[in-house]
Amino acid sequence: MGAAKTGARGAKGASGTKAPSRRARTDEQKQSRLADILDAAERLLDGCACRDVTMTRLAEDVGCSRTNLAHYVASKEEVFLLLYVRSLQSLFDDARALLENRLVEGAKPPKPTELAKAARLLAPVVARHADFGRVGALLAGVAEANVTPERLVACKATVADLLQRTSDLLASAGLLPSPACASEFLLGLSWYAAGRYPAAHSLPIWVEASQTAGCPQQDYELALQRYLEVQLAGYWALEDAAQGRTEGSAG
Repeated sequence: MGAAKTGARGAKGASGTKAPSRRARTDEQKQSRLADILDAAERLLDGCACRDVTMTRLAEDVGCSRTNLAHYVASKEEVFLLLYVRSLQSLFDDARALLENRLVEGAKPPKPTELAKAARLLAPVVARHADFGRVGALLAGVAEANVTPERLVACKATVADLLQRTSDLLASAGLLPSPACASEFLLGLSWYAAGRYPAAHSLPIWVEASQTAGCPQQDYELALQRYLEVQLAGYWALEDAAQGRTEGSAG
């Protein structure tokens, strides 16, 4: 979804659909078919409202029957859940690649200029994966509607693992005081990105509504940069305050 595509696979015909294929048998084939289904959902979400993404349309786009599609996903809500996890995985992979190059010096707390630089570097990474914001916003009711417990547990476990590994890296890179702070920071970022998503998406109904309402044009990446800088600095300020209270009580 959006300008940056991370999941597009294979060539499509003039109609945008793939040629019909048999049901996958091996684990590798099943994973490939599931990826095709998620790619089809991305294409549909790019051009229509989420309510118009149906299992029938997905089956048509992938080139299989509804019955065959049900072997991979039980509902479109499961598709949204899987899209969210895939997008989050891609976002965290890119963020970790950036964080492996230490962005701040060893001193704690980092200098404000270092945190500002880190925010400038991280903001484009998050902006490239703005699609997870829209899907994330769609997931509010997913846990209670048309998602199997097994699928939900698997997705939650994947997200928890991503959060833990990225939190550890944020802390070890010196951007945040601890993995616990980093985990809270990442959760807040995901909610903020979802809330800001309409500013990044070019779906015609969003654009038309914003123009009609006279809403000012927003720079999604710049908003992310400011948010990141404020949050990074804020966590260090809280850490300093906590250290001061500890030292004061010890004295």
